[in-house]
Amino acid sequence: MKTVSIDIETVLDEEAAQRCGFVPGDEFAPFPLHRIVCASAFSVIRSAHGEQYYALECFSRGAMSERGIVMAVEAAVDDANVVLTYNGYRFDLSVLLARAMVHEVHVPRLIDLQNRSRVGKHVDLLDQLKRDAAPVSLAQLCAPFAIPVKRDPSATVAELAAREDWLGLEEYCETDVVGCWLASLFWTKVQEPGFARAAWRNFAVWAADNATEHPSLAAFTTVPEPPRQDYPARGLDDFDF
Repeated sequence: MKTVSIDIETVLDEEAAQRCGFVPGDEFAPFPLHRIVCASAFSVIRSAHGEQYYALECFSRGAMSERGIVMAVEAAVDDANVVLTYNGYRFDLSVLLARAMVHEVHVPRLIDLQNRSRVGKHVDLLDQLKRDAAPVSLAQLCAPFAIPVKRDPSATVAELAAREDWLGLEEYCETDVVGCWLASLFWTKVQEPGFARAAWRNFAVWAADNATEHPSLAAFTTVPEPPRQDYPARGLDDFDF
């Protein structure tokens, strides 16, 4: 069983925005007006014996073209049983498909993921959770569990790309794919208390061993314990039920 969590980081396609008269401002640009500057894929493979294996990949404009990034994401999800995203239907996959069309790249796997009739193939965590609640950001979703995403708000994706800080951009993107996977364990395994933290502890060992290659993983090596609350020294008979 292979699960792949993917995420992209984008900047405004200024030429496309100018063609349609879109003026940048506080409004987030519609998905066709984005260029991809970075993408990450985090793979979790569970063997038939219950063992888990991990792999983290990142593709940025520091090492390849935008066309290459699209092709790399297509390859990353090629043999996945489940692809996990956060707002993937409305943004990540839509942008990936738009940029594939711009660069004339054939991406059958990504096209398949956008097909909602393929239930279970693409799990958009935001799409699942917003059915019963108002939409929230990934950082807000992760905050109750101290999952370390969006930790440095001092620089935006556009600023990182403008100064060609590709390592900083890759770290930003990598924390999102790992954080999305961890958040999915907490939010979708409600009926299995302790499952998510146990999975995080197993992952933390691998993260510590690979933090030199991927510095973003260092933030995930410490697993926070659930909060403990002290109660007054009163017996149950003292409380009204």
